[in-house]
Amino acid sequence: MKTRILGACLTVGAAVGAAFLAPVASAAPSFDAAMVQAAAVQMGATPAQAAQRLDQEQRLSRKLADLQAGGVPTDGAFFDSTGALIVTTSDTARVRAAGLTPRSGVKGERALNDLSAQVERAIGADMDQVQSWGPDVAIDRVVVTVEPAAGAALVQRLSSMDGVIVETGADLAKNADVVPGRIMDLQPGTNCSLGFNGRRSNGAKVLLTAGHCVEGNPDILDANGTHIGKGAGTRFPSVDMGIVNIDAEDTQRAYVDTRMGTTVAVTGMSKAPIGTTICKAGNTTGWTCGRITHYNQSVRYSGESATTTGLARATVCTEGGDSGGAYISGNTAQGMTSGGPIGVDCGWNQGANAGSYSFYQPVVDAANYYGVTLLTS
Repeated sequence: MKTRILGACLTVGAAVGAAFLAPVASAAPSFDAAMVQAAAVQMGATPAQAAQRLDQEQRLSRKLADLQAGGVPTDGAFFDSTGALIVTTSDTARVRAAGLTPRSGVKGERALNDLSAQVERAIGADMDQVQSWGPDVAIDRVVVTVEPAAGAALVQRLSSMDGVIVETGADLAKNADVVPGRIMDLQPGTNCSLGFNGRRSNGAKVLLTAGHCVEGNPDILDANGTHIGKGAGTRFPSVDMGIVNIDAEDTQRAYVDTRMGTTVAVTGMSKAPIGTTICKAGNTTGWTCGRITHYNQSVRYSGESATTTGLARATVCTEGGDSGGAYISGNTAQGMTSGGPIGVDCGWNQGANAGSYSFYQPVVDAANYYGVTLLTS
């Protein structure tokens, strides 16, 4: 029988041996050329300098994870423009001893999450005038993005709240006009992009993607029209996570197809610190890159009456059809495309040159909810 490959580039020699491992970052990261090149463009640096920055991000992120596992209290972290990992903590000595930069005397992530809930209550009946809201850990504020036609009374009400910043955004849409990164044809329906492969505890083959892509549990076809699976569950619009049952005869792969003739191995999953370099592969725009800017964002997509919560935001360009596609930092899975501004032209395989921004569903949250162990190499 013909082998069907999910989440893979069909270049000879591109296959990576796969195993189901614990969802942790690689202990010895190596960076694929596509990731290094995108980071170099974004930083205005040489590829060698970009590789050093990526290595630093991974190394400092592991130190942060070790501190947290050791009981050091942390309340948000982010990379600044110099590459330092800033950590809000009351234990400044241990954080500094680990080579990280402690920060105190700020609201912190927990207080910002509480303030975000207050913002939602303050919006009240004017919810249709708001696009998104949530913490910005780096500036220690909650940022609210309102519709272009939002009323002055709402803007004033929100702006008067201590710790809240109000900005005006463009119209938003979930990316579904519709192997990670390849096309996922929906039958009936349109198309999205394949997310991350994994297994459930009973050994069943599954794929994590955006929830709005698999509403109604459609049949899933690959680019050749071959049946590869069927939607098995969705959580949307409360959050944007979904799961697909992959056909037993299909072969899953533990790498992302950059759509540039190369692949990026997946060695684990995480919620990388804000400021981390990140790229996504999608069927419409290919390989686009940027940095993680926010977590725990609440978003109101055009045409939706409910709010989607728990999303991350990044300076990564997406368009319709990219939904569900894989976001990866270094070799560590981060999430699946949820949506972004309407009318954006990202081009194709523009890396860090594309501009704009997008929201994605963190893969850690989806994997934990569905009880999935990510396929890693």
